[in-house]
Amino acid sequence: MGRKGRAAIPFQKLWEAAGVLAATSAVILSASYFLLFKNNPASETDYGSYQYHIAIISDETDTSFWEDVYRGAVEAGAGYGAYVEQVGDGLVDPFSMEDAINIAIYEHVDGILLRAAEGEKTRRMVDKACSHKIPVITMQKDIPDSKRQGFVGINDYFLGQEYGKRVLKIAGDDARLVTVLFPGASFNEISQNWFRLGLSNTVSQEKIRFDFRIIRDDKGLNNAEDVIHGMAEGDVEQPDVMICLDEVITRSTYQLLRDLGLSEDIQVIGSYVSDDILEGIQQGYLDSTITIDPEAMGRMGVDALMTYKRYHMVSYYTEVGVMLVDRDSVAQYRKEGKDGNGLGEEN
Repeated sequence: MGRKGRAAIPFQKLWEAAGVLAATSAVILSASYFLLFKNNPASETDYGSYQYHIAIISDETDTSFWEDVYRGAVEAGAGYGAYVEQVGDGLVDPFSMEDAINIAIYEHVDGILLRAAEGEKTRRMVDKACSHKIPVITMQKDIPDSKRQGFVGINDYFLGQEYGKRVLKIAGDDARLVTVLFPGASFNEISQNWFRLGLSNTVSQEKIRFDFRIIRDDKGLNNAEDVIHGMAEGDVEQPDVMICLDEVITRSTYQLLRDLGLSEDIQVIGSYVSDDILEGIQQGYLDSTITIDPEAMGRMGVDALMTYKRYHMVSYYTEVGVMLVDRDSVAQYRKEGKDGNGLGEEN
């Protein structure tokens, strides 16, 4: 099966893909997408040399974590003769997830790797892609009630267990309170409940209480600062341990605690890995961070998709192992790169 041509996308198809958009929006959408490929050095790629075309779609493309996921997917795709395209990459105003999936459908891609956003609209779009015989593999966040073919990541219950193990390791005899900061955009009520269950079942000590808070994101700004200022001013009970469940919340939390002089009193367990987070661990402002290997997740997502393409079946759930990076392992992690090789894994 040869690759389909893709450098110029017919306006009519983009009009159909936009669907609910007005005429002006459709013109802007088609023009932006055409200019993206026209000016992107990657557009010089000989697409005819690829047998498959895979679209990778996420609402977190600007994080270092997702850049590593994409890198792993591209690496794995090369082994299958598959071109992996991050839809909308390089645009000033990224496509909505709905538009990105529509574009993938009307490009007739051979499969979609999706970091799913919460909500009924995303579920409907996944089902729409599947109805066009385009397999969908969700990564990191799942939509179990959709028609997607498989999920690659770690489920929220097991993630809660991993954080619970770290809490038990660092909590002193006088530990009283653990505050958990959920990113509202990626942890819906069901995800929160599973995480809480895994955490509480692991930390089954009556002396440790939990305070769960939702952090809302508004175009890169969040209300984590309000929560932490409340601790500094005595309006909110000061915890002994804080768990931050995404990269942005981790970074803003430890920086605020540092600036307010609270770092010695509150131990922070973060999420994912970035240069800022690694620096925070080395300087002692963060206890540790827990992350799944992003490049491995990208590779495993492509593996799952190609397994389905070839055999029309794939595992419902493919687990990606977690890695803990603390002050003892951060230097080695940086030295060896992001492969990890089991660095800091909890046994």
